[in-house]
Amino acid sequence: MAKLLLGTVVVLLACLELGSAYRLVCYFTNWSQYRPGDGKFKPDNVDPCLCTHMIYAFAGMRSNKIATYAWDDVKLYHQFNALKNKNKDLKTLLSVGGWNFGTSKFTAMVSSPGNRQIFIKSAISFLRGYGFDGLDVDWEYPGSRGSPPRDKHLYTVLAQELMAAFEAEGKSTGKPRLLLSLAVAGGKNNIDPGYEVPQLGQTVDFFNVMTYDFFGPWSHSTGENSPLYALPNSKSTINVEFNVDFAMKYWLKMGAPAEKLNVGFATYGHTFRLTSSAHGVGAPTSGPGPAGPYTRQAGFLAYYEICTFLKSATVVWNTPQMVPYAYRGREWIGYDNVKSFQDKVAWMKKVNIGGAMVWDLALDDFSGAFCGQGAYPLINTLYTGLGVSTGCVPSKKPQKPPVPSGGGGSGFCTGKTNGTYIDPKDKSKFYECVNGRTYQETCASGLVFDTSCECCNWP
Repeated sequence: MAKLLLGTVVVLLACLELGSAYRLVCYFTNWSQYRPGDGKFKPDNVDPCLCTHMIYAFAGMRSNKIATYAWDDVKLYHQFNALKNKNKDLKTLLSVGGWNFGTSKFTAMVSSPGNRQIFIKSAISFLRGYGFDGLDVDWEYPGSRGSPPRDKHLYTVLAQELMAAFEAEGKSTGKPRLLLSLAVAGGKNNIDPGYEVPQLGQTVDFFNVMTYDFFGPWSHSTGENSPLYALPNSKSTINVEFNVDFAMKYWLKMGAPAEKLNVGFATYGHTFRLTSSAHGVGAPTSGPGPAGPYTRQAGFLAYYEICTFLKSATVVWNTPQMVPYAYRGREWIGYDNVKSFQDKVAWMKKVNIGGAMVWDLALDDFSGAFCGQGAYPLINTLYTGLGVSTGCVPSKKPQKPPVPSGGGGSGFCTGKTNGTYIDPKDKSKFYECVNGRTYQETCASGLVFDTSCECCNWP
């Protein structure tokens, strides 16, 4: 009897320990493949051991059915889902929507039971067909940006019908049920008109709360992209509400289960152009700072671009908000670094939030070539700080970015069309041909290049 009781206690402790494991959800963006040079990012650049869940962004919608978005999505789907060959515990989801997708197609889809069923059936078929483990709905936002007030309730209905269909399909096929997550707003001004929080909390697997983009070049003054706390002594609504602490506690107050919430972490910053010598938070601005050489978007820099900027900038630790900012001449940037990620992790543990979400993989220093902190320094900070458990161990070693190959690879791509080619002499190596230039890459130890998915795979 004593042995039986002891065994029961051990099992219970094991379950409790498993239950305390944090989610680390990381987004992959299908447009990062178009960045030049060392900024180019494809599934082969992903460390499959870093995250518990990875979400492919974005899919679109045609005639109320889920649909591909980029011309080579199908190829990238196969490469993306092949990452599960290297991490047995990894779950992959497909995200539909996004900021640029808008609201009109979502509004049309949820407007009738028939349209919703067309979408739901297409989603199940699509996800199963390409090997995804679930769906992420990124509607930005129900009840806002042209979406009518009735969409708040219809959004709940869609989530409930999706989950019911996922459960029924899982039972009928014997397969693990498809997962359902929602990418949701961090601002109260979008939360209130958009979400029936208690009902959604009872329905979905988890929420990815976008606790970033609180301030940016659209603001009239400098502000942090993702501050942990509000600035003291400022009672403006924007200051009080536009921070991680307020946003997450508001989701909790509205009825979201803490264990289903993921805090959004940004691997990028927003830049501003200062209009005077003032350079603190709240200094006047005249719009976005210049675009970075790789991300090529005004007012926006990836973390690896920020590291280059910081070499000739003044860095200030914003103590009240627990995030840094930096300025150089008339350029100003609010961003996150390893220290601010560590502080947010400590805050997460105090509030008992269930997980972290990262936007996005391609914006961290994925190669380790820019910041001198190893590969994926920000996401590795989350992995380590949260004690995340995955089916393998991520590498912190710098991965050398693709460089023009020498020796046997020199001139390989001369006369060849752009694309990926296996090394005829070594199956663990392959070439990326870009406008006649040759870039040689090597698969991780034990893997070989698989031409069927154009990815590194098990032999």
